[in-house]
Amino acid sequence: MKLNIWEKLGLIPRLMAAVGFAIIIGGLIQNYLLALEGADEHSTRHEGEVNETLEFLAPLVADQAVLGDYEAIGQLLNAQVKKLDIAELTWTDASGRNLIATDRSAKREAPSWFTEVVPIRHVEAELEVAAGGASYGRLHGEMTAIPASNHLWSQFVHQLQIEIATVLLMLQIIWLIFRGNLGTLRNLAVSADRFSLGDHAVRVEAAGAPEVRSAAEAFNNMANNIESLIGSLAGSEANNRRLAAIVKQSSEAIWTRDLEGIITTWNAGAALLFGYSAEEVIGTKLVINSRASPAEDKQRMARLQAGETLSYEIKAVTRSGQDCDVEVAVAPLHDEHGNVVGKICVAHDVTQRKRAEEELYAAREASEAANLAKSTFLAKMSHEIRTPMNGVLGMTELLLETGLTGAQRRFAETVQRSGRSLLGIINDILDFSKIEAGKLNLEHIEFDLRQTVEDTVELLAERAQSKGLELVSALPVNLVKHVKGDPLRLGQVLTNLVGNAIKFTERGEVTVSASCVEDTVDTIALRFEVSDTGPGISKEAQGRIFENFTQADGSTTRSYGGTGLGLPISKQLVEMMGGTMQVESVPGAGSTFWFMVRFQKSEARLQDDFMHDNKLEGIRALVVAPNATTRNTLHVQMTFWAMSSRTVDTPDRALDMLTQAAARGAPYDVVIIDNALEGSGALKLAKAIKASSTLAEARSVMLMPVGRQADLRDVRQAGVRLCVSKPVRQSALYDCLVRVMTDSEEAKVDVIVPESPPARLRRKHKKKLLLAEDNPVNQEVALGILQIEDYQVKVAKNGVEAVAAFSESTFDLILMDCHMPEMDGFEATRKIREMEKQSNLRRIPIVALTANAMQQDRDECLNAGMDDHLSKPYSRLQMRETLERWLPKENAHPPLAPAHDDSAAKAADLRV
Repeated sequence: MKLNIWEKLGLIPRLMAAVGFAIIIGGLIQNYLLALEGADEHSTRHEGEVNETLEFLAPLVADQAVLGDYEAIGQLLNAQVKKLDIAELTWTDASGRNLIATDRSAKREAPSWFTEVVPIRHVEAELEVAAGGASYGRLHGEMTAIPASNHLWSQFVHQLQIEIATVLLMLQIIWLIFRGNLGTLRNLAVSADRFSLGDHAVRVEAAGAPEVRSAAEAFNNMANNIESLIGSLAGSEANNRRLAAIVKQSSEAIWTRDLEGIITTWNAGAALLFGYSAEEVIGTKLVINSRASPAEDKQRMARLQAGETLSYEIKAVTRSGQDCDVEVAVAPLHDEHGNVVGKICVAHDVTQRKRAEEELYAAREASEAANLAKSTFLAKMSHEIRTPMNGVLGMTELLLETGLTGAQRRFAETVQRSGRSLLGIINDILDFSKIEAGKLNLEHIEFDLRQTVEDTVELLAERAQSKGLELVSALPVNLVKHVKGDPLRLGQVLTNLVGNAIKFTERGEVTVSASCVEDTVDTIALRFEVSDTGPGISKEAQGRIFENFTQADGSTTRSYGGTGLGLPISKQLVEMMGGTMQVESVPGAGSTFWFMVRFQKSEARLQDDFMHDNKLEGIRALVVAPNATTRNTLHVQMTFWAMSSRTVDTPDRALDMLTQAAARGAPYDVVIIDNALEGSGALKLAKAIKASSTLAEARSVMLMPVGRQADLRDVRQAGVRLCVSKPVRQSALYDCLVRVMTDSEEAKVDVIVPESPPARLRRKHKKKLLLAEDNPVNQEVALGILQIEDYQVKVAKNGVEAVAAFSESTFDLILMDCHMPEMDGFEATRKIREMEKQSNLRRIPIVALTANAMQQDRDECLNAGMDDHLSKPYSRLQMRETLERWLPKENAHPPLAPAHDDSAAKAADLRV
């Protein structure tokens, strides 16, 4: 039997169904059209937002890209991506490196059918980042449609809810209009009135049409709920009473006062903390904080009346008279109208915490005192060691200036090397102490980067060559020349790394190289590498090699000495310069220590002179060297100078190439021969070139180890035009090749005659110096050096004698020891400066001589009125440079090496 529901419905239900259906269908169509319009608006908004965001970020990213601060760029992207509806921001620099910031946290709430019916366009954009006409990369932005879809879905649901509510309202209106049976409704009205008057037991009998019965039942349900609510309120009041009881018995001290300061409540916690019972204090003005002034109390009450909540610590006095530390939180107490009628205080005892804090402070003070004592001890020990070291090294240097036999010279040089090694250990310990104390400051000065690196490598060349190692400086030919930074600390790091490589390498080579990691307008980031062919370092040792006082081989049978401080100090110095240091090594295959440092470019960005006037373009050169790194380094340098160069590793191959080139009518102009060729291969090759009529036009240049002057006689006889010291400096090689190709008279190797005892300097006008020094050995060292330098010296044994000598005579400069009996150098300097001021005398330069090497020691000397600081032990060269800074210039000094006799003066040592 077919059931026709529509036929069973009456007029009112039919009317209500028709109206409801029409409203729902119309509302759905309207909602859909509004959703489509909203989707289009969101798409348009996304296009505007992504473009505005990229335009906003572009100048900020450009500023950070100029500085190379990738971390700041990442922070900018991450901060911006969390705003608006951006899903992803990507910055790609000029080298292709990407920084990506994403925010995929938005969760889709709209159903998939809704996003398909009401789609929002996927929006993304890209913008180039440029500054000063230079491009630093591109910014890419991508918007997410999820929040917008969720928003549209929320609006759609909200509109749908409104439509449903509207339908229900319309149906109710229809019911009210067309329903004629209102009896039950009248009963509802009367019952509601009785209910409002307090007759909560009244109920309505559910009778009549279904709709009326539903209304009656709804009223009855409401009445039941309200009756239950009233019962709940009664239970809440009971709970409040229980809460008041809990507060009263709480272990926290809680009490209240009125505006006059009279205590109105006092719980058990307050009685326990302060020792007063509630009966004793309620109604009184008991003073809890005996140290608070009336002005403080008045100020706090004013803040409470303004609605503030306060928290502070007080020193309270208990009933027994004992002090206790109490933390108090105070809040205003309001009446039913919101007016402040007093204050409520909650306090707890913090005496134990305060005692712990005091103990912690005392422990910190003790730790700082221990650190100070350690630093003082290191400084004291440094002074006590440096004082005798000045005598050892100074006397050894003076001894080497005298005529010694070969054995005597070797013994003296051994003493000097051992003393310098000990001094290096002392310096390492002082650097370590200064770094630990945070007192090591870096310089930021302009310096020649290539010269600094090449100087450092050259200082270690003799040590490497004495072990038969090849030490190569493989720097980029176009390495930036002038930068700003700390050349001393850069050289210290390289010295440590190269020195370690030489110490641990028994055969093969040690190579120092550099490469550009990033080059911007104002800065350059360089990666320095020191590679060796030594035994390598195990993975386990690599993990601890940068720890203090740690070595890769820490056993008692280890083959190499050292303190284990060189690498940790180097790593910390690099980190202070804003870089990082790492090691890469395979046992049995050598090691590579590398570090990266960023330098600021100097405003004086000058190139070497030969770059402005290249005189070697087109010159054909042949390099003969057994070491591949040396050959490659020389080849790259000469290619940079537009030379045509080839390299070989043996004399036989060199002769073949020279002969073939001469036969083709394109002979080589210059042959660079490494003295390291096996046996006497270098000399034989040079002689063969000289003896050959077809090859004699090729000019020979020889690469010689540092200090091999005794071989120059044989080199000259073999036909070599000029020698260059290894490791080869770029500028030295260029000058050498230019001089050889110009056939200048200077470009001839001659013999160095045997050394003779040093000749004294002769000055036109001897400068008169005052030497204040109490140590007899150090007196003798300083006198020896100053006499060789041809100065007239008067000696004072303490500060009193120095002041007296100054008052009796005139001096050009004073060398002042800081620590002397009777009167130290600081007091003597202050007295001399006061005498100059009183007598209106010319300020005489005063140079401090001290074994203290810390920065604060130098500052103390300058604050006392001294002009300079020369740390012991000092060398003759250091003394000369210091004096030349403060004394008027005279004729140039001869070199520190021993002078030659007349016959030697006619010879020319043209080693570059």
